[in-house]
Amino acid sequence: MRDSSSLAKSLCGIIPPIVTPLLDPETLDVPGLHSLIERLIAGRVHGIFALGSTGESPSLSLDMRREVITQTCAAAGGRVPVLINVSENSFAHVLLLAECSARAGASAVVWSPPCYFPIPQEDVERNAAALAERSPLPLFLYNVPQYAHNEIAPATIGRLSHVPNIVGLKNSNGSLAYLAEVRKAVAHRPEFSLLVGNEETLYPALCAGAGGGVCGGANMFPELYVRLFEDWSNGLYAEAEALHKVVVRLASAVYTIGAAQTSYLRGLKCALALLHGMHDVLAEPLECFSAAERDELRARLALVQEEAGQAR
Repeated sequence: MRDSSSLAKSLCGIIPPIVTPLLDPETLDVPGLHSLIERLIAGRVHGIFALGSTGESPSLSLDMRREVITQTCAAAGGRVPVLINVSENSFAHVLLLAECSARAGASAVVWSPPCYFPIPQEDVERNAAALAERSPLPLFLYNVPQYAHNEIAPATIGRLSHVPNIVGLKNSNGSLAYLAEVRKAVAHRPEFSLLVGNEETLYPALCAGAGGGVCGGANMFPELYVRLFEDWSNGLYAEAEALHKVVVRLASAVYTIGAAQTSYLRGLKCALALLHGMHDVLAEPLECFSAAERDELRARLALVQEEAGQAR
């Protein structure tokens, strides 16, 4: 097993949650996936995060998820760390995906609590600790209560941070107050990695102590997000804040068309089709943009595309 402390120190920066390119709702677009990863690595991203909500993981079969894991790790080729979300309601399936990730050469696995039954924090903690003990790879906790419907409380994270194989947290609830509480809870372990998933809060989260972002928009313009992080890391705060304003405008343009519940993922996949020629097929139960929605997105992108693409 890779040294957990060393891994946590290396997991910072911009780690895009990649989309899962599909030829049809049940067929992975393997060349499209490899092309996406090549473009992201060329954009100097610091890692790859596969099978998150941006990757439509809950809508994909176990077989397809295993294929995504294998192909993602093969495409990355050890050039950047690869994190695989193995969250599932079935603990047995979580372990299967973790073992597949280890065989494929992933760097770490990511876990959020099961999403059907309401779970008290003592069970969240016990479940995470059990997975950490049995996982062949270091474990990232994943707080995404808007989808998992079960939060990982800061105090729970603090206790779990004493488990050596638990190396960090991806927080996607958008709360800077939550981030501050977690930072205090894990202060005894400075190498514990804290990543945020909401790109609209990326710059303030970095200033509040986050180590990086798992930002969907980096699928479109990886250099923009990497430059923001590099400027912030180098103390160029005004420059980083200016780039963050571009990130916010981009997010508003792409993620706000159609029903709010699905506008992020549908908008992102359509934007990737318009910008990079990727298929915009989504797994059931979602469907791609209508012609009118696509035209609206094309017009919105025209207003922000040049600005977003200048950060190189």
